Amino acid sequence: MAWLQRFGFMRLLRAALAVLFLVDALRGGGAVAWILAALLGAQAWFNVGCCGTACAAPAMNRNSGTDVQEVDFEEVKAP
Repeated sequence: MAWLQRFGFMRLLRAALAVLFLVDALRGGGAVAWILAALLGAQAWFNVGCCGTACAAPAMNRNSGTDVQEVDFEEVKAP
């Protein structure tokens, strides 16, 4: 099953939640359950989450912290 290796934890979680909401929608027929099942199913199918790459976390700045410079403050008085 080579296709299963491409599935990460979040993709499997979205697929499982989509199935659960689909079962709930089929039992109760609630509109919210249908919408959530469709949304989570599409996210699992296309392997996207959080509107594609719009929620990608920025890269961490890994400075060593040794180049900290001293800051000089100057008091400014109103005329």
